[in-house]
Amino acid sequence: MTDYHRPVLEQEVADYLVRDPSASYLDATLGGGGHTRALLARLAPDGSLTALDRDPEAIAHSATLAAQDMRLHVHQAPFSRIAEFCAPDSLAGALFDLGVSSHQLDERARGFSFESGAPLDMRMGPDAESSALEWLKSCTEEELAGAFHFNSDLDRSRPLARRIKIMLGEEALPTSDLLRRAVDGIYRPRDNERAGLLARVFQAIRMEVNRERDEIRLGLTAAVGALAKGGRVCVLSYHSVEDRAVKETFADFEKDCVCPPALPVCVCGGKNRQLRKVIRKPQEASAEEIAMNPRARSAKLRVMEKV
Repeated sequence: MTDYHRPVLEQEVADYLVRDPSASYLDATLGGGGHTRALLARLAPDGSLTALDRDPEAIAHSATLAAQDMRLHVHQAPFSRIAEFCAPDSLAGALFDLGVSSHQLDERARGFSFESGAPLDMRMGPDAESSALEWLKSCTEEELAGAFHFNSDLDRSRPLARRIKIMLGEEALPTSDLLRRAVDGIYRPRDNERAGLLARVFQAIRMEVNRERDEIRLGLTAAVGALAKGGRVCVLSYHSVEDRAVKETFADFEKDCVCPPALPVCVCGGKNRQLRKVIRKPQEASAEEIAMNPRARSAKLRVMEKV
C-alpha cells in the first residue's frame, strides 16, 4: 500500500486520535490506506474503523486490507455522507486528509496534474457531476473567475477566465495544454513561476468539479455530530483555501454564543460550544519527513476535541 500514497504525519495523527483502543473511529479519506493502517495498528481486537473514499480506485486498492482485518469497514462515498455510516455520538475520533492523493496526481489519465496533453478530467469519484472540461464549457466567465479568486486567491482572475473561455471555443479537443497556454498568455511567467501558477489554476478548477469547499464544511459538520464527548477530529490540509475552510467551519463550533450579531443581548444561553483546540497552532511536518516526502511540505494538521 505504501506505493499508492505516502501518508503525512502518520504517527502524529495516530497519537492524537487513538486514545481508547477499543472504541470506534473514522478515516474519512481512505486513499492509499497509509493512515488507515496506522490507526488499525493502535486498535484493540474489539476496536473498529470505518473508512470512506469517493474514489473507486482507492476502494479497490483497500480490498485486501479490508478482507484481512474485520475491524475495518470500507465504503465508497464522499465524506459529506458520514451520517449514513456513523451514528451520532458514536466515534472516539475522525481523520480527514484533504486534497488529492499522490496516486491521483501521478495517474495521467485522471487529469489532476498539468502534464502536457493530459485530459481535463479531475473527478475524484463518480459522484462528481461533470469532468473539468464539461464544467469549463458549461460555467460562465464570471463563475470561472470566481473559482480562480475563491479557490486559489489568483490575481487577474477575470482576464484568465475570459482567455480560457475563448480558447475553449477555438479547440476541438482541449487538454491540459490549453490551460498552460492561457496562463502563459495572461501572466507571462518566468520559468520558475509557471509551475506554481499552473498548480493554482488546476486547484481552482478541481475544487469546483468536486465541490470541495462544500464537502469540507458538510463533512466536518457531520463528523462533529458523530463524535462522542471527548472525541477528536484531526484534519490535514495542504493549501490556504482548504485550511481556511477548515478554520471557518471549526470556528462556528467553538462559539459559546450563536445569537445573531444584531441582538443587543445573548438569548441562546451562551453554552453552545462543541469543540476546543487540542493544539493551538497547526502542526507541520518535520524537515526529515519533508526530505522523504516533498508533498508533506505544505501540510497543516489541526486537532479539535468535542466538549
